[in-house]
Amino acid sequence: MHPPLFSSSKPMRSAVLAAVVACALLLQGCSAVKLAYNQAPQLAYWQLNNYLGLSETQTERVRTELGDLHQWHRDTMLPRHAELLQKVQQQLPSDITGDQACSIYAEVRVQIDRVIDQIEPRLVWLASQLTEAQIQNLEKKQADSNADWKKEWLDVPPQKLAEQRYKQLLSRAEGFYGTIDAPQKQALRNFVVQSGFDPQRTYAERLRRQKDLVQVLRQVAAQPASQERNRDLLRGYLARFNASPDAAYQRYARQLVEEGCAGFARVHSAMTAAQRAKAVQSVQGYAQDFWVLAGR
Repeated sequence: MHPPLFSSSKPMRSAVLAAVVACALLLQGCSAVKLAYNQAPQLAYWQLNNYLGLSETQTERVRTELGDLHQWHRDTMLPRHAELLQKVQQQLPSDITGDQACSIYAEVRVQIDRVIDQIEPRLVWLASQLTEAQIQNLEKKQADSNADWKKEWLDVPPQKLAEQRYKQLLSRAEGFYGTIDAPQKQALRNFVVQSGFDPQRTYAERLRRQKDLVQVLRQVAAQPASQERNRDLLRGYLARFNASPDAAYQRYARQLVEEGCAGFARVHSAMTAAQRAKAVQSVQGYAQDFWVLAGR
């Protein structure tokens, strides 16, 4: 993963992690935060149902679990998110080093891990309820998603891919800093040119994760009543999702994180005082939204 402004591709999400995505609303568009957050349980349910085709019985339990998870996140994590954003806000007026950017990124990961810890027992229950038909539906949705991913990231010439990545980063940067001028645009282009992002390698890991998930779900389905065993199976999958068993990919992933941190630092250094002030204002708005949503 990269710092938010510098992710090289769309997040590689599995269906069972949809709730994580729904709850981890750090650095989203300010005007949309409250609406998106309040709709998070419904959006997470829709995503799970789209991938799995939930039964009526499963739906009732999933909706309850998502509601409980959402309330826990509102009470426990939103204040932590707001505190982290306040810390970021204090750093933005000055230059930021790559190490500082990675430090913030590490704190974000810690917060996401806390959410995953809360989701884990719910995933174990849901996995134990899945039928072979639902797992096959998941495989079909994975294939459809992969076709879209390939079309966007693999089936394009290098020059077009670089321009596509530049435009994506430019849009994110302008949403954060306001209007971007020539020096900052050049810094963004330099980041894209120097990036080690390899869509083929990223796609291969995407496929590995998907295959791993399906295999684990089928193992769980074979012995649905073995809760301790199934918990260990899901924990193993989540561990491999976060840290690939492929050592070469682990090095590649670390490279991208370090590259993203350093790239953010260089682009931020190119920003004017007015652009940095706009970024401070943006983050302040996010933090205020989180406090309001948390009822603080």
